[in-house]
Amino acid sequence: MVPVKREVELLEKNKPRQERAKRTYESILSAAAELLVEVGVERISTNLVAERAGITVPALYRYFPNKYAVLHALGAGLMDAQNRVFQAWFERNMKDGDPSGLMLNVRELLAETLELTRKQTGGIEIVQALRAVAPLREVRLESHRRVAEQFASTASALLDRPVDEVIVTQARLTIEVGYAVVEMCIEDETLSAEHLLNEGAELVRYYWEGLLAAALGDGPTPG
Repeated sequence: MVPVKREVELLEKNKPRQERAKRTYESILSAAAELLVEVGVERISTNLVAERAGITVPALYRYFPNKYAVLHALGAGLMDAQNRVFQAWFERNMKDGDPSGLMLNVRELLAETLELTRKQTGGIEIVQALRAVAPLREVRLESHRRVAEQFASTASALLDRPVDEVIVTQARLTIEVGYAVVEMCIEDETLSAEHLLNEGAELVRYYWEGLLAAALGDGPTPG
């Protein structure tokens, strides 16, 4: 694990507004993503990023105070993209107001999230950095919380219960299982991604079928 003090500055110094500044900003992020793949989170530095981006280190510092702020921006971008996949999937399967489509199409969500992460340069390295670097973990956690909150709202209607601590926990566990399946598909080449997606989707479906059955009085309440 990469030891980093929690008080490290993680926010960008300036958000670019002009087109030239936006191009510089994006080149910094692209360079950092490439270097994450090549050298890893421990060896990446602002010097290496600036060199790869074709700018000076002072130019990089106009946007980011340190390498962790660059990684923070990369992580936030990937999490936002994954959340947009979830939102699109959610809206597709709830368009008729029938939530049953959500459980029937969990595999679709997992596969789309996997594809997005694989296509992102340094996608899995970004995910690993969000786990390994202490100050960056909150990016990942906050992203998962937002998705779980939306899922919990739907779950409360399905179970005819208020959004309480139990439902929030159930929703959060569901989201964490989904992300874990996606990460296993990328990180462990000894496992079949196809089987992981199938079994992960089945696990989530089985869990929620149990919860729904309990809510309808057809089975024991899990947990």
